[in-house]
Amino acid sequence: MKEIKSMLLIIALILLMASGCGVKPEPTPDTTIPNEDTVTTAPFIAVSDEKNHSMHSGELFAKNGNILIYADKQSGIYMVDTETNTSKLLVKCNSVQKLYFDGTYIYYMPYYYMGRGIYRANLEGKVEKICLNSSIQLWVTDDKIYFTDQIGFDDINQTPQGNLCSMDKDGSNIQILVKSIKNYFYIQDQWIYYTDLNSRALYRAGLDGNDRQLLAKGRTYINAAADGYVIYADFNDGEAFHLVNVQTGENMVLGQFGLSLRYNGETYVQTRERDADGVPSMTGWSVLQVDGETGKTVKRVSLDLSDVGIDIMQYVYNDWVYFYSTGTGNRHQRGVYRVKLSLNTYESEYVIDQYLYYMDGYGYYIEQNKAGQQIGFSRIDLETRETTTWPFQ
Repeated sequence: MKEIKSMLLIIALILLMASGCGVKPEPTPDTTIPNEDTVTTAPFIAVSDEKNHSMHSGELFAKNGNILIYADKQSGIYMVDTETNTSKLLVKCNSVQKLYFDGTYIYYMPYYYMGRGIYRANLEGKVEKICLNSSIQLWVTDDKIYFTDQIGFDDINQTPQGNLCSMDKDGSNIQILVKSIKNYFYIQDQWIYYTDLNSRALYRAGLDGNDRQLLAKGRTYINAAADGYVIYADFNDGEAFHLVNVQTGENMVLGQFGLSLRYNGETYVQTRERDADGVPSMTGWSVLQVDGETGKTVKRVSLDLSDVGIDIMQYVYNDWVYFYSTGTGNRHQRGVYRVKLSLNTYESEYVIDQYLYYMDGYGYYIEQNKAGQQIGFSRIDLETRETTTWPFQ
């Protein structure tokens, strides 16, 4: 157990270093492995529909058609038009924490201690503050914005806690849907999935906040919701990862520690599987894939600690699982590498010395010169490794 705690402490320290406001060699990752002491960011949902991804994930990168949006934490929000091969600094601001894009407007929030409110910018750069209240998660739909109206702030976990609300996309008609929630929430199939602040139990409610239903007790932290199931971590059970079938109520343990991410319509879980005695693996991780029809999981690859160290799964594409390495604690240098989804042999390849944002077979990143100055936005084809760059103007 001391080994596990030590490893998780290392993860927490690395993520803490990456989440500061200064200039970093790579953007702060938006996917982290939650642990008892520091749950730092919202679980990242990636889907093949780029519009939904950009409206829900809250990354510093978003895409809709030929328009790319990226928020640099120091200078502001950039826009790239891949059709006209033009780019520009759209909004001058600093310390953007989360960004969403519906194709017409960009919605963003600053870091909690560096500003308040929810902002909206159009593609001409006109900015308006549509909400005075603070939030660090939005869920943007075609006609509504769902958010947590923060009441206080969890300094340890860096997560929102307060009332779950909705408003029109111009900031009007704010309504409180569910009072006193903790951590992040998900919306799926006309249901909102969330953790109750007081009991820490997992619930779901209709989009109007009514018809509350208890799904699981414990100290829960939701990780994903899709296809009629929910994945969550329970800190009352040693941070065990659970999968709940919301139709049947079946609740199964997938493993201990880890994360779950949704890529291109499929859900994957990185976790340490338990043995027959309930003891988590001390030697490595497993990547499981959820079968949306049966609600069961299938193991896709086993990863030794000596191979992946403390690296975090980011993307799955064409039978490869992609990881970002900090370059410490394992045999990989800093950057992206990928591992073949195979239970028979371990096969890995180094991809690029960058932190990538992924979408539909491509990785996107900020290009820098030798002096560390940002000079353009680039895209790498994950299959051919061909790179395209749009210089900043």
